[in-house]
Amino acid sequence: MIKSLQAGDASWLLVFPFGAVLPALLLVILSMLPPTRTREGLLMRVGAMIQLWLVIIFPVAALYLTLGFPVVFLVVELFETRLPPRLREPMARLVVA
Repeated sequence: MIKSLQAGDASWLLVFPFGAVLPALLLVILSMLPPTRTREGLLMRVGAMIQLWLVIIFPVAALYLTLGFPVVFLVVELFETRLPPRLREPMARLVVA
């Protein structure tokens, strides 16, 4: 194992902390944050948590999923500001109880 590390081959043991432990730690931190004051903040938190779950579940696409975090926040912003209330309210009730 030491020879492979010196050769630059990353083993699964070294990749595991960045691919699973760090996102799991971020999930725990997000779930322990105090409640948000706005529905938009809660939706962004839920979107980030879903994105982190996807990073853990699909480690092959972790880089692309991580680079997609701004898209999650953009979708929430567009959802809150541009979607008509008659569509937005029922969909928000599914996430925000």
